[in-house]
Amino acid sequence: MKDTVSKSAFITKVEEMLDQYHSLYDGNCPYVLNERLTLEQIEQFEASAHIVLPQDYKDFLLHIGNGGKHAKQFPLSLSHAKESLEESLRQTVGLEYMSLPFSLEKCNSCFDDDFDDSEDDTEDDTIIDEAYDHMIIEALHGTITLHNDGCGYFIVMIVSGELSGKLYYIDTASGQGTRFVSDSFAEYYLKWLNQQVARRSAYLEHNDKFDCVITDVKLGGNVRDLHVRKLNNDFLFQFEYFCPGDFIHAGGYSEHTKVNDHIVVSLYMEHLSYSVLVVTQVDKRTEPSVTHVGERSLHEVIGRVNRLFTHDIGGNCFPLYVEGLDQEILIKGVKDLVVSVGDVYKIRGRLSGEVYRISR
Repeated sequence: MKDTVSKSAFITKVEEMLDQYHSLYDGNCPYVLNERLTLEQIEQFEASAHIVLPQDYKDFLLHIGNGGKHAKQFPLSLSHAKESLEESLRQTVGLEYMSLPFSLEKCNSCFDDDFDDSEDDTEDDTIIDEAYDHMIIEALHGTITLHNDGCGYFIVMIVSGELSGKLYYIDTASGQGTRFVSDSFAEYYLKWLNQQVARRSAYLEHNDKFDCVITDVKLGGNVRDLHVRKLNNDFLFQFEYFCPGDFIHAGGYSEHTKVNDHIVVSLYMEHLSYSVLVVTQVDKRTEPSVTHVGERSLHEVIGRVNRLFTHDIGGNCFPLYVEGLDQEILIKGVKDLVVSVGDVYKIRGRLSGEVYRISR
């Protein structure tokens, strides 16, 4: 049945963008969708909830998939439609609340900072709890959950009432109430998917990976300084590697990074409040270099801007090519700096690396 239903322009666009997104990974894309639903399954849900799902969302379930398989992926499967209400109540509920019209005013009055559930301390606690639960249910009338951001934050889609089809962000825990998200599921999903494509494209463009072998390791908590030799030209240098799952005291031993391990890495220098970068534009004839100038991985790097990024997702990033190293270093977080192709910069700060693969 599901293959005989014609596809909308929205679905055709989603299929094109999903193909593009998956092509940016080497067969290991993290965004995995559940199996598509049949028309009968969708209509059964609608009949049980006494609602009619927005057509764009229904098309998505029918032609693309029943939500993401993994946590934090958008959207949740239809089986999670009650999640915002059930997490707020900490109990299982039926579907009947979905058919009741959503009221933006009631939702905000329940979940904003002005709401106080302790107006009369003399009342019986059971009555107060029941009244509070009723207020939460009423606040979420006519909604289904599309995304759980954790800590009581949800994206819901309105399925009953005059706002039907629109998406709202609801804070059920911290008193911030509601925030309008989008006029439709289709509009938001295309925007969300485009962001994923842009982030992945930027990631691939920003990180200049290369192979090297570890010649020495200095441990210190989750941070270690890796001394390495670049395989294609025997260039020797060191960088700081943050390894969150492997805490080792200085002088200890780690199986995770050992001498003679082969690693794939990209390099970056990031301006942070606790680890600043000192950036100076220098004469274009200045000799490029990578010089270790202090404790741990404090370096002075001189390089040229040979290109600008085509995918900009913020963060004040630009690539700095260093001859000798024959590699680009990603410079991040330097504000109020206008960079042009051909510029040469001397940058003093911590040289860090992102390790993608370790083999021995």
